[in-house]
Amino acid sequence: MKFNTKNNLDRVICKTEYNADDNWIYCDWEGYANVDAVKSWGLEFADLIKKSKCPYLLNDDSKSTGPWTQAMDWIESVLIPKVIESGLKYYAHVVSSNTFSEMSAKELNMNIGGHLEMATFKTVDEAKEWLKSKQS
Repeated sequence: MKFNTKNNLDRVICKTEYNADDNWIYCDWEGYANVDAVKSWGLEFADLIKKSKCPYLLNDDSKSTGPWTQAMDWIESVLIPKVIESGLKYYAHVVSSNTFSEMSAKELNMNIGGHLEMATFKTVDEAKEWLKSKQS
């Protein structure tokens, strides 16, 4: 199960796939995600959680550019409740070296910390190890 999300320039900015071997959903972001693209991705992502019954997300934001703070209200008020209801419990977030993206991730972490377990990482390997520790 997988899908791609495009931005307003018709460029693929996120590849999302359920990895059955590792039992997590992997999102690979690249470039700039406008608000509409984040919303489109979010609705498909929530559906993928339901279909896969997978409570683990590995969100690789290391290649994204620019902040996504413009989508923060929608993420907090619509997306987070929807993915929690769909079954998401663990969220490993690999931050971008882009300062603005990293600040967006930290803001999100502070605002949703009580609703699901989220941790931020500098590398995908660190995030994978954390998710594996939550599976045992």
